[in-house]
Amino acid sequence: RRLFMEVACAAPTIICCRCTPTQKAEIVRLIRQTLPHVCTAAIGDGGNDVGMIQAAHVGIGIAGREGQQAALASDFSLEQFCHLSRLVLWHGRNCYLRSATLSQFIIHRGLIISIIH
Repeated sequence: RRLFMEVACAAPTIICCRCTPTQKAEIVRLIRQTLPHVCTAAIGDGGNDVGMIQAAHVGIGIAGREGQQAALASDFSLEQFCHLSRLVLWHGRNCYLRSATLSQFIIHRGLIISIIH
């Protein structure tokens, strides 16, 4: 496990193929435990990917020939893999804007409260 995590942490992306559903979910859990500051995303298209999708921070299911199990168990559901870039760019930008707005609100609120006192 330690050797695997050393190699896995050096890579920017980990792709699991030819693994059992339990192994896929265990890899995601191991990465979450080893690197708690890293956000994990799991992309799957079938029923064998449900455990991995549920173990990740962000689960993305692709509805397709293998059924709807992955799409139903995921946080985000896509019709095709090519829609993934739009999901990441659009929702990532919106999340950044919402976080920035909230931070700005909190700073201004604290400033107003301190001026009043």
